[in-house]
Amino acid sequence: MPNGTHTRQDVWKLNQWDPTILWFAKAIADMQTRPFTDPTSWRYQAAIHDYTPADDPNPKVAMPSAATQKTFWKQCQHGSWFFLPWHRMYLFYFEQIVAATVTKLGGPSGWSLPYWNYSDPGNPSARKLPTAFRAPKLPDGTSNPLLIAARAPGVNQGADVSGAADVELQTSLSKQSFVAQPHGGDPGFGGPQTGFSHNGASVGELERVPHGLIHMDVGGQDGWMSAFDTAALDPIFWLHHANLDRLWTVWMGRAGGHANPNANNWRNQSFQFHDATGNVVSLSPAQVVDTTVAPLRYQYQDVSDPLGPAVAAPLVGLQVEQQPPPEMVGATTAPHALAEQPTTAHLSVAAPTGPGLVAAPSGAAQRIYLNIENITGTGKSTGYEVYLNLPPDADPQQHRDKLVGILPMFGVAEASRSDAQHAGSGLHYALDATDVIRRLQANNAWNPTDLRITFVPRRRGDVAPPGLSAARPGGAIQVGRISLYYA
Repeated sequence: MPNGTHTRQDVWKLNQWDPTILWFAKAIADMQTRPFTDPTSWRYQAAIHDYTPADDPNPKVAMPSAATQKTFWKQCQHGSWFFLPWHRMYLFYFEQIVAATVTKLGGPSGWSLPYWNYSDPGNPSARKLPTAFRAPKLPDGTSNPLLIAARAPGVNQGADVSGAADVELQTSLSKQSFVAQPHGGDPGFGGPQTGFSHNGASVGELERVPHGLIHMDVGGQDGWMSAFDTAALDPIFWLHHANLDRLWTVWMGRAGGHANPNANNWRNQSFQFHDATGNVVSLSPAQVVDTTVAPLRYQYQDVSDPLGPAVAAPLVGLQVEQQPPPEMVGATTAPHALAEQPTTAHLSVAAPTGPGLVAAPSGAAQRIYLNIENITGTGKSTGYEVYLNLPPDADPQQHRDKLVGILPMFGVAEASRSDAQHAGSGLHYALDATDVIRRLQANNAWNPTDLRITFVPRRRGDVAPPGLSAARPGGAIQVGRISLYYA
């Protein structure tokens, strides 16, 4: 391994109880015995992502001080251009803690966190939970800490956790810019420019798919993976995020010169963690953009481009902001409630008259974005599929050409809460509707005075065994506004 780097391996290319997996399980069991006040304990590490006392599934025990909680807990960055670098740092220090635990228990040095490549087209089992994560016992007959009961129905029995649409990479890896356009336009690969963003609203493309959908597919309506404050208690969380971290490396390596943001307020933003000795440490995005050099020193088993060479010359860094601002050409005027059955909103669309008529400086083709804004609620849902001009009472599965995208509801409750940094305005998704709208126009099925947007709730039967409805009765979720932008 060059320069002392270690390799994170594809979990599905390892035997069920390969030492990497077995020692992970043993280390988790050891970390679970440590007091909650110990920064290297399992519960403390999960609380860094988020923590809500009322949702804690474990016995109530002595807690760290309020000052410690304020500084180190509830720090995960979502709906932000810090989503990827923050989680990279989080995984790095977690990996150190596990590696030190493995060594303490008598295992080999240099343990590395594996990743779960659920998008691998060459693996028919890729979308199943890795076998060790659903085995009741370890090889020595003791309980397996990798198995968590709080998952969606069927997941622990070996069903696919998702359909192919939930793990597709074409949309995210094809993004030209890391950073989102101004409001209404392209969400970017890595999300919008923000400050500290724990409960962020506008979601970048990789954070939408596969990130948010895999969280909900594994957790279902009530499982740990489905909420910020319990997600990291499920051991599969760490392999999921290792894969997302790998996909950042894949995106950076694609032909066409993709680049990370070059703005100082991205590169130099500092985040604090604890290392394997419990000492306070900090990193900034500028320090983690290259995983193969210090301080990270790791690489992935496979970072090949699953899509082949990129074609379009990309916009890099913050150059996306040099484009004309997106132009809104239509918006609803009242909230739209999402339900357990399909619901349809109506939108009148005008022709662009200003910036929407101007081509991007790079010569890129004009794009049209359907924005689903201010999604709020305290209820739980696995997600919704969004269709344009779906015929009344039609089977959505027979009209996939009208599907614009999928809205995962991971984080909707968190984004609906107000705090010091956020107003509780809910989630915001920008879906590229260009191809669907162009097909409607070509087929004489485009009526700008009545664009129909249909939200179809996803049920567990859409991706795995039946038995889980998309929205709990009484758990209302609503969309504040639906808008259409030219960019």
